[in-house]
Amino acid sequence: MRVPNFIIGGSAASGTGFLYELLIQSQEVYLPQNRIPEPHYYYKTLEYAKGFNYYIHTYFKHVPLEAKAIGERSSSYLYGGRAVASKIARDFPDMKFIFMLRNPIQRAWANYRFTVLQGFEDLSFYEALEQEKQRVQSMQGIWREIQPYDYTGRGFYAKQLKEFLEFFPQSQILCIKSESISNDDLSVLPLICNFLEIHSFTPKASPEYPSFSVVNATKQRELRKYFGDRFSYLMNSVRLQEDIYVQEEEKYKELKENLTYTKEQMPQECQEMLIDIFRDDIYELASMVTFDTNSWIEAR
Repeated sequence: MRVPNFIIGGSAASGTGFLYELLIQSQEVYLPQNRIPEPHYYYKTLEYAKGFNYYIHTYFKHVPLEAKAIGERSSSYLYGGRAVASKIARDFPDMKFIFMLRNPIQRAWANYRFTVLQGFEDLSFYEALEQEKQRVQSMQGIWREIQPYDYTGRGFYAKQLKEFLEFFPQSQILCIKSESISNDDLSVLPLICNFLEIHSFTPKASPEYPSFSVVNATKQRELRKYFGDRFSYLMNSVRLQEDIYVQEEEKYKELKENLTYTKEQMPQECQEMLIDIFRDDIYELASMVTFDTNSWIEAR
């Protein structure tokens, strides 16, 4: 059975899904057909406990002969740092990594908005940042790994990259500035193809779905509790604008009416706070990547 030779390893809310949708269009690339859930094999303790054979058979059982670049996407891996890198190095010392790096200030805001959308957060962004350290430390069980409220922790790219570089040479790591790639600008795609040692190709536009904001975060949390395990499925149906039947029609209507297409802007006080939090790490990252990072701090 064939095994992976590259990983789209992070960071979360930084366009890893977009890159996945582009690369999967190449006949020389294999990525698992199931987008969700991501494997997270080397990050989640319960997944890793299932063993190496489980990982290979679950995600790489049907790799076609023409595939040269065989990979998976787990946006948690960069965040996992040294613990994840050491596990992967034991199994695949020649593994290549693509890390999508988005402005950590905007990434933290996007992460917060997604957590609100999923019905896990009803604090304001400012309150969430103020209480982040305490909330992270208080997480128990599986939530200690998932850490839904660690909005800034996932954005210290320089620190995380240094930990990966303890186990892998720089030549096996490609960092892409998320803001530099879009359906309108695919100029970095040949660089990615060269890194993966595949031929350049011209993909069709990657699908774009509406970005929702939540009208009332407390209501969203209540609706998640009401729908339970069905909540994520129902949210996805709204995102895809699918016409589905839900027995609790009024509650489903409440869910849809609690979403708006109006994109919220980050509060200015939070932006200034995040610039102070990330400034040193962004400056350190500048010497580790080939793209400009100063724009992240200068952006307003």
